[in-house]
Amino acid sequence: MQDPMFFNKIAGATLAALLLFFGLPHLATALTGGGHHAGKHEEGAHPFPQYPIAFATEGGAGGGEAAPVDFATLLANADPKAGERRAALCKSCHTLEKGGANGTGPNLWGTVGAPVAGHAGFNYTPALKAAGGEWTFERLSAFLENSQSYIPGTAMVQRFPKAEQRAELLAYLNTLSDNPLPLPTPAPANAAPAEETPAAPEGAAATPASDAPAETPAESPSGD
Repeated sequence: MQDPMFFNKIAGATLAALLLFFGLPHLATALTGGGHHAGKHEEGAHPFPQYPIAFATEGGAGGGEAAPVDFATLLANADPKAGERRAALCKSCHTLEKGGANGTGPNLWGTVGAPVAGHAGFNYTPALKAAGGEWTFERLSAFLENSQSYIPGTAMVQRFPKAEQRAELLAYLNTLSDNPLPLPTPAPANAAPAEETPAAPEGAAATPASDAPAETPAESPSGD
């Protein structure tokens, strides 16, 4: 014979399960410092204990952005050996040794201080040919940071977004020369850092490096 309390037991078990399902998260949140003691529930609040983790940031305890560093100062303190390791990326398109052959991009010996698009025997893009001027540290830095923005139409695509990376690479490239250029003078410690990216020359994005059109060798100043 069927238990007369059978359906009551089912209803009770169902109610208990619902209470546990909906009630436990709120109870856990209240016990771990959330819930109503916080005055409101944060969206997505986790029902289990959570522990704060401190992350170090460049801005320091204040949380603000770190002040930009003068590029000449970075260059003066850059390690050419570190730059040599970074230049490994350049070797897929460029040769670095004196007298080296052109590849997808031009040979990079003597690039720092040389005329833009001036390496003999390399077929540069019209964009670089129109840039004019010389590969100064500032122009090379701007080119390496974002070549497509600095000289639209160049075939160079490798980027070095961090100023420290570019300083190391340029410190190394400057050694690939019979007459390395003197490094720029760092700004005084209390002076505002100078604008790192020079204005692009008229008629073309500004500058440095070497690159070549897709159908011809690419020309990147730093070999990336």
